[in-house]
Amino acid sequence: IIKSDFSLYFRAFDRSGVVCRVKYCNSLPDIPFDPKFITYPFDQHRFVQYKATSLEKQHKHELLTEPDLGVTIDLINPDTYRIDPSILLDPADEKLLEEDIQAPSSSKRSQQHAKVVPWMRKTEYISTEFNRYGVSNEKVEVKIGVSVKQQFTEEEIYKDRDSQISAIEKTFEDAQKSIAQHYSKPRVTPVEILPVFPDFKMWINPCAQVIFDSDPAPKDISGPAGVEMMSQAMIRGMMDEEGNQFVAYFLPNEDTLRKRKRDFEEGMDYMPEDLYDYKIAREYNWNVKNKASKGYEENYFFIFRDGDGVYYNELETRVRLSKRRAKAGTQSTTNAVLVCKHRDMNEKELEAQVSLILFEAVNPHSSRTEILIRHMISKWSYKIPHIH
Repeated sequence: IIKSDFSLYFRAFDRSGVVCRVKYCNSLPDIPFDPKFITYPFDQHRFVQYKATSLEKQHKHELLTEPDLGVTIDLINPDTYRIDPSILLDPADEKLLEEDIQAPSSSKRSQQHAKVVPWMRKTEYISTEFNRYGVSNEKVEVKIGVSVKQQFTEEEIYKDRDSQISAIEKTFEDAQKSIAQHYSKPRVTPVEILPVFPDFKMWINPCAQVIFDSDPAPKDISGPAGVEMMSQAMIRGMMDEEGNQFVAYFLPNEDTLRKRKRDFEEGMDYMPEDLYDYKIAREYNWNVKNKASKGYEENYFFIFRDGDGVYYNELETRVRLSKRRAKAGTQSTTNAVLVCKHRDMNEKELEAQVSLILFEAVNPHSSRTEILIRHMISKWSYKIPHIH
């Protein structure tokens, strides 16, 4: 038995090479700093992004389609597809072409459920939708905005084309009626009634709404002087030394303010030979939205002209300016000066404006143009009362 134990011991010694069991340990010191993320300079999709080869691009796939896409087109007789407007549609087809408008339910059962009993406590449900039995969960609020819009959606109007035409004609008749009192407050009467027209003089000039993230007025100037200075301010796109674009906000200097005041007192827009200097005051980053942008809402502004009425124009562009941050360790050293000199429009610029008006007149794609043409033809004006 002892001999066999020694044989097993020597076999284990030959197999491991050492007498005792080896213990491994990490003798490296701890990292003296916190781990950091290293920027990966390569494209993450460089090994998996698929790129078509030139052989695949040159290959032409065969498309087996029906001749003329299965539509028989007669190019010989032009009267084949001419529509006769005198032909009346079948009553069944006219019914299919009518717009489906779901009228609100006004049954006796729903009216019974909507009654409010004063001696019973109303059951409150934790829900953002309508309560049971058709009772709306609308709270007491000022009748503006969403609540007014909901009231209009509940009205049964514009069921067919004839009702739409009659509703449009009624607006012309309502515009000719005199306003004697408020439509919902009988005791409120108008002090002055002003007609509202499109701004025919300034309609050809595009207008933009500029929104600042903070007051752009200089800190050392406040009150009427600051308002007067901001009314003469100008913005202009610029580019720095690194090629980054930004918007510069220029304010007039004292000499320019004196010149503008002189022009206003003398009843002129500008002095032809004078130079108007503006000094940069702030730098902004910008975000521009126009009619082509998704989610853009149309905005209009009104101009009150003494003894002439009220005129409105469209804000085609909305510019939102946010203060531009200076880079770390550096200061903005921009000291730009904007020098303006006015002149009359030349013949080419006048022709461009006339051609723009004619082009918009024959291409009613712009909502502003449609409104202008309609008001010029019908000479129809709204009336806005000043409430006393």
